[in-house]
Amino acid sequence: MTSVELTRSPGKRGLSAKSLLYWAALALLLAAIFRETWSGLLYQYGRVDSYYSHGLLIPVISLFFVWRMRRELRAIPVAPSGLGLALLAFACFMVLVGDFLGFRLIGQSVILLMVAALVLSFLGIAHLRALWFPIAFLVFMIPIPDSITQSLVLQVKLLATELAVRLAQLVSLPMIRDGSFVIFGNDRLLVGEVCGGLRSLIALLALGAVVSYVSRAKPWARWLLFVLSAPVAIAANVTRIFFLCVVGYNWGSTVAAGRVHDISGVLIYATAAILLVSAEQVLRKIAPLPAEPEVEK
Repeated sequence: MTSVELTRSPGKRGLSAKSLLYWAALALLLAAIFRETWSGLLYQYGRVDSYYSHGLLIPVISLFFVWRMRRELRAIPVAPSGLGLALLAFACFMVLVGDFLGFRLIGQSVILLMVAALVLSFLGIAHLRALWFPIAFLVFMIPIPDSITQSLVLQVKLLATELAVRLAQLVSLPMIRDGSFVIFGNDRLLVGEVCGGLRSLIALLALGAVVSYVSRAKPWARWLLFVLSAPVAIAANVTRIFFLCVVGYNWGSTVAAGRVHDISGVLIYATAAILLVSAEQVLRKIAPLPAEPEVEK
C-alpha cells in the first residue's frame, strides 16, 4: 500500500487536479461511512439532559490550535506515510462493525484514529507529532456511554451533596442529606441529575486541558494543572449546591430552584475558570519554562 502524494501543478499554487479529485472522493466516502456516527453524536449533543452540550465546540477549538500552529506546520517537510491509509481502512472497518452491531460508541471512539490516519496519509509522522494536542483534544467530544454515565452521575452527585451539607453544618445551618434531597426545617431541596456535577466536571476537564497546553510552566506543572481541574470542578459544584441550600434555607426551595439556580450555574463555571487560570499563574511562577536562547542574526 502506498501513500498519496500531494502533487502540485507546474507553475501553479495549490493541489493538482488529480489530488483534488482524490480528496473529494475520500471526503465523500468518509462522509458516507461516518454518517451514522455523526448523527449519533449530534443526537447526544442536542439532548435536553446532555452532558456533552459543549461537544460541537471541541472541533472548533482543535481547529483553532491547528490554525495557531500554521507557521510551524508549514516549516515541517511533507512526508506521507502508507501506514496512514492502513489505519484509515481499519477505522472505517470498525465504524461499519459498530453500525452493524448497533454499538455507535465504536464508531465514535475511532474518530481520533481517523483524524490521525488522515494526517499520516497526507502529511506524515512529523506533522502527527506536532498536532498531537489538537487531535487528542477531540476525545472530549466523545460521549461517555449512558451505562457508565448513570453510575458516575450518582456518585458525583452524592459526593457533592454530602460535602455541601457538611459545609452548611460547619457554619451552623441545620441541614441533613437524605439521598439526593437536602432537608432543612419543613422544606427540602432536590439535587437533580444534571446539577450533580458531572456536566461541569467534563467541561472543566476540557478547559483544564486547554489551559495546561498553553501554559508556559514546566511539563510536570502542566500535568498537575490538568489533574487539578477535576477537584476544582467538584469544589465549584459543592459551592453551588451550598449556595442553593443557603438560599433555600432563607427564602424557600422554590426560590432556590428558580432563576437563582440558572444564574448560579453560569457563575460557578466562571469561578472555576478563574481558579484554573489563577492556578496556572502560580505554577508558572513556581516552575517556569527556561527562557529560549536568542537566535543570533
